[in-house]
Amino acid sequence: MADQVLVLDGVWKGFHRGRDWLSVLEGVSLTVDAVEIVTVVGTRDQGKTTLLRVAAGTLLPEQGLVRFGELELTRLKERDLSRLLCSEIGLATRDGPSMRMLVRDYVGLPLPTGRWFGRRDRRRQAIEALGMLGVADCTCQRWGELSDWQRVRVEFAQAVVGRPRVVLVDDVLDGLTFSQKQEAMGLLKGFADDLGCGVLMTASDHMSALTSDRVWQLDDGKLKLMADFTGPDIVPRRGRAECPGEAAG
Repeated sequence: MADQVLVLDGVWKGFHRGRDWLSVLEGVSLTVDAVEIVTVVGTRDQGKTTLLRVAAGTLLPEQGLVRFGELELTRLKERDLSRLLCSEIGLATRDGPSMRMLVRDYVGLPLPTGRWFGRRDRRRQAIEALGMLGVADCTCQRWGELSDWQRVRVEFAQAVVGRPRVVLVDDVLDGLTFSQKQEAMGLLKGFADDLGCGVLMTASDHMSALTSDRVWQLDDGKLKLMADFTGPDIVPRRGRAECPGEAAG
């Protein structure tokens, strides 16, 4: 049986807009196994960020279950959830840090602090993660000095610096060139293989979902499976190069 690191089951989420109720996610269900990449594709304002926030436990659904391993995230206290986000769940978003914060300090934010793991340890581990992502030269730079491609790799460094069990990636590939998207997906595959973690990412186009194990389409709050390369009769993802959107057709 596959090692399911993340499960969303029957998730509903919406928001009040004045007197109106805006439904964003309607009965969303998916799983992420260890050492696999699952991508949710959707256009802007379809609820991709809401989905990732629910998956991270930082946004509570109206209905449904969100489970990380054996833990139900919707039942965790805020303190326990914060610890989980610092050690077990890595996040890569488009937000970035304060413009005044050095990249090395930003990457080290998820790491613990305390008597046995001080500022020097955090800085060392952050620099190692930046080096692994090929952006060691950005260590002492600030967010506003980075290119879009450097920002993506810095976000990846922060997401994996604590060696998490699952990495959540919120549409950070939007705006990159095709070759950069290919390289980014190669990095995510490397994380999954080396760390044994699962990856759940959102994307604005199917080209960003290349080499994913499963691809879902998010439209009007509902998920539709577009491609699944995890079955016994499917060619393993390392031997596959076609676009998931084309394969699903």
